Amino acid sequence: MQIKTLDHLVLTVKDIQASTAFYTKILGMRESRFADNRTALHFGQMKINLHQQGHEFNPKALYPTPGSADLCFIVEQALEEVIAMLQEHHIPLEKQPSSRHGACGKMTSIYIRDPDNNLIELANYPQNS
Repeated sequence: MQIKTLDHLVLTVKDIQASTAFYTKILGMRESRFADNRTALHFGQMKINLHQQGHEFNPKALYPTPGSADLCFIVEQALEEVIAMLQEHHIPLEKQPSSRHGACGKMTSIYIRDPDNNLIELANYPQNS
């Protein structure tokens, strides 16, 4: 077997409305509804399905827990622009820009927290010229 790409992942959250507001208004994802009024957040060709804590859909993780995720998203804008936007929304940085190693090599990242305290890494790869 060889994995081609990630299609979606599931986040268990305390409050679907608060999480949806954060991921759409702050991170620019697009909300959609599917199946029995379930919530998904789309970005690129991927999505995050949201499960309400205590009301998860089966099958599910053995121990679904809000705040246990550590996610990295590649952003299109320069991190300086991202930081300025985060400051406008009073979202504190967990860590200032720092060099990291992502799936495609060296990148620069900042870190924030979502409403459930999941660690959210926002990163850029160097521009190839």
